[in-house]
Amino acid sequence: MVVAIVGTLLAMLFSAVQSAREAARRVQCANNLRQIALAAQTYHTAQRSFPPGLHQMRFSSSPVYRGTSLFAFLLPYMEQAAVLEDWDYVNPLRNTEGGAGARSAVVLPGLVCPSDEIGENPMDHNARFFGMTSYGGNGGTRSYGADLASTDGIFFTTGPASLPEPDQQPVGIEMVLDGTSHTLLLGERSHRDSNYEGFAERNWTTSLRRVGAWAAIGGRRRIADVTLSAYAPINYGLPFGYADRNTADPPLDHSWDFEYYEDLRLCAFGSGHPGGANFANVDGSVQFLSEELALTTLQALSTRSGGEVEGEF
Repeated sequence: MVVAIVGTLLAMLFSAVQSAREAARRVQCANNLRQIALAAQTYHTAQRSFPPGLHQMRFSSSPVYRGTSLFAFLLPYMEQAAVLEDWDYVNPLRNTEGGAGARSAVVLPGLVCPSDEIGENPMDHNARFFGMTSYGGNGGTRSYGADLASTDGIFFTTGPASLPEPDQQPVGIEMVLDGTSHTLLLGERSHRDSNYEGFAERNWTTSLRRVGAWAAIGGRRRIADVTLSAYAPINYGLPFGYADRNTADPPLDHSWDFEYYEDLRLCAFGSGHPGGANFANVDGSVQFLSEELALTTLQALSTRSGGEVEGEF
């Protein structure tokens, strides 16, 4: 009897300690987002717009598309200007030179949520190293999916190789017509999804541990590294594993059918915090949104000029 009571007390104590630790991690994460949002506001003051999600250019060599990400633009406003010393904006791929010591490989604690299960950081991607981030800019109703991506959020591709239209321009605060306190600026990314990883292990998709490079330099699909959206609910996870792929709706008969689910997962805001994720609004305020939030409401918060009424939230 005594042993059972002691065991119960220890279990309760362990649970309380774990809860306290997670609460502290969540507070740290919220502070990270607050600092990134402040940097974005300061950037806007200096440049009269928010940074591009990914400013992309087309090259004649491989990879054909290369760019500069929103986090690279923000680093000088986060007291991280030294990271950008000798940064090559003309040929961004050169920033990956130097192995684990490359400029793109710098690990920035302020860009990592302590509850995010990133894995290796910096991440080795075909002998090019990248520091990872747990956060993404608000890409509106859809942040990923080639020319299907939206431009109704705050961050998307800009420049000569932007999609869905070339030469898209970054967003200024005067374009946020729904109110800065009711429009998302940034949110969290979750790198945990065992069902999704089962497909990655069979080369149907890319592992989540390879998504979220703050430098996001090479390739047209790299917008997925630095933006997220309301295309899927908060904390969306693949609802079936590889062995149960026959239960998928729409059907999943071949690896190329997985693109639909890849788009959903790579767009989704999420976190390692129980029940939801942290977000920063355009005005710099930070809030925790429940994973039970209706997708229509998340979409309204993600668009900058959808005409939603304040009371709807």
